Amino acid sequence: MIDTGLRWFAAMLCIAGLTHIGAVLLAPSHSRNLAFTGIDFSETDGKLARVDDSNTAADLDPAFLNAVCRFDDDTGPVRLTGSMPATYWSIAAMADDGRILSTLSREDLRGSDIDLLVGRTAALDAARQSAGIDSIETMSLPVDTGFLLVRLFAGDIDDLGRAQEAVGRLECRPALSD
Repeated sequence: MIDTGLRWFAAMLCIAGLTHIGAVLLAPSHSRNLAFTGIDFSETDGKLARVDDSNTAADLDPAFLNAVCRFDDDTGPVRLTGSMPATYWSIAAMADDGRILSTLSREDLRGSDIDLLVGRTAALDAARQSAGIDSIETMSLPVDTGFLLVRLFAGDIDDLGRAQEAVGRLECRPALSD
């Protein structure tokens, strides 16, 4: 009788252990879906929304100032324009589930002025033809909706000031709204 009870107890411990290990291993893949859900894009009006510990669960580097703007195929490609500081910065196009789709950095664009068109390939071509924009950097994406994450180095107080000014000057609008 004790032998049977001990076997059941051991089996239950194994099942509980495997369940616990599975839950721990699967948690990161589900948490990225919720990392950027707290950001309010309703008040941005063409500007980027700042991202910090208050509105995201993402583990972002504190040495960078982070800001985001949405892109959606329903409104067409978005155009990100502005002037960036001479410090390091990067732009990542991300899907709604947190996957990084494409990235650009200061070295890729070779300059401080950004004029970037982001969207699906067919929509980018149509927007370039209708708006008469030929020489503009593009970021072609495989998804309909997501957001652009702009990261600017803000390691010391001077860099933080320059990064805040640059984010304030950036505009992210539908490409055909001009």
